[in-house]
Formats: sequence, C-alpha cells, structure tokens
Amino acid sequence: MKYLIVVLTLLTLASGCDTSKMKETPDTQFEGTWVLTDRGMFEGIEVEISKDAKGNLTGVVKKRNDNKYVQMFMEEGDKLVSGIKRNSNFEFVISEKKIAAPLFSAYGQGTTKEFKVTFDGKDKILLGKDGIDGSYVRVK
Repeated sequence: MKYLIVVLTLLTLASGCDTSKMKETPDTQFEGTWVLTDRGMFEGIEVEISKDAKGNLTGVVKKRNDNKYVQMFMEEGDKLVSGIKRNSNFEFVISEKKIAAPLFSAYGQGTTKEFKVTFDGKDKILLGKDGIDGSYVRVK
C-alpha cells in the first residue's frame, strides 16, 4: 500500500510537468530576418540568418540603425552572427561579432561575444537568462 501511494504521487508529478521545452528545437528555426531589441546601440539592427556553404548558421547585417558607432564601424552585409551552436534540445549559444572588431583585434582583445539563447515561441529569441541581454524578434 505504501509503494502504491509513492508510485501514484510520482506519476501525478511527472504528468503535471511541462514537457514542451523538452522537444528538440530545430536549428532551421533561426533562419530568416530578425530585428534586435533591448540591445542598446544595436537596437533596431536587422540581421538575416541563413546557412552558409558549410551548413553553419551565420547572420549578416541587412539594415543598420542610426547609432553613430554603428554607422562608423558597421556596414550592411557585414557578418554580425558568426555562429550558432546547440547546447541542449532547446538552448543554443550565439556568437556575435563585436562592433569595431578589427580595432579590438589590433590590441589583442576578443572580437566576439557569446550569449546563451532560447526561443520564446517561434518568432522571438531571448538572449541570456529570460532575455536579460535583449532579444531578436522575427521580421514578418
């Protein structure tokens, strides 16, 4: 009788868990045009993410914003997203090229910044924990 109660309790807990995030998110969900939001000087930049010849996901700047540093150091067609790697079924790591990367490189500094990302639906990518570092929103 004691084991029956334990088994029933475990079954109740397991059936009540949200398993929607356990499904594998396809990496093709990244493909498309995205606008950066809540990103400071990157706010409003449009990035087109697609697979390159080797099958790696990369993103190029499709439209710049009016920030003076973006205007000075970034051109349309520049690679902003240098790579996307899978961490788990639903979590990825996006590597973004820093603005003025050649200048950082000349002084021996890192030229990319990595963010852990998850999808919030199909049309929003959250950077950092719960989008604390901003997000990408799909352009429709």
